[in-house]
Amino acid sequence: MRAPPTLRTLFTSRILYLIVGIVIIGFLVVRWVDGLGGPEAVWARFGLLAPVISVPLHIFIAVTPLPSDLMGVANGAVYGFWWGFILSWLGWFLASFIQYAIGRQVRQDFDVEGWLARSPERIRRFPVEHPFFIIAARYVPYAGGHLATLVPGAMGVNLVRFAWCTAIAIVPSSLVVAAVGAGLFLMG
Repeated sequence: MRAPPTLRTLFTSRILYLIVGIVIIGFLVVRWVDGLGGPEAVWARFGLLAPVISVPLHIFIAVTPLPSDLMGVANGAVYGFWWGFILSWLGWFLASFIQYAIGRQVRQDFDVEGWLARSPERIRRFPVEHPFFIIAARYVPYAGGHLATLVPGAMGVNLVRFAWCTAIAIVPSSLVVAAVGAGLFLMG
């Protein structure tokens, strides 16, 4: 018996293997940081090069389903409020482009237009390219960050529009996690 076209497409799609690889790498990176003793130990071990390690770690974790807010809190605790904010913002901003690219690949590998044509009218009228969607979708609990990056990529939203909306959307989250981390450091 032949697999349905969507399953066959899924298992032959490079995007599936890319996502699986990113999740595995993200998990291993988290284990590596924990094995070193956490973010403070990374700072102690690598000194001024720690931010060069911190941002790619944040990117990998943000692209996976793992909670990247903890990395933002760690940035605030280790580097202080302003540097923690900048590093968290940068990590989320760069990760959003990877997820956008994954969304673009999904559009190439799967019949997104066909799925959209068969979807209910209220879904088809939803303006994914509108700045409100790109900014506000990020605040949907649990999946918002991924929703706000993957869907615009899959729907072919202009990259410049996506970039400036994302740059604005991640400012509040970056400020909050940096403040929490810096506050925890001051309390501890």
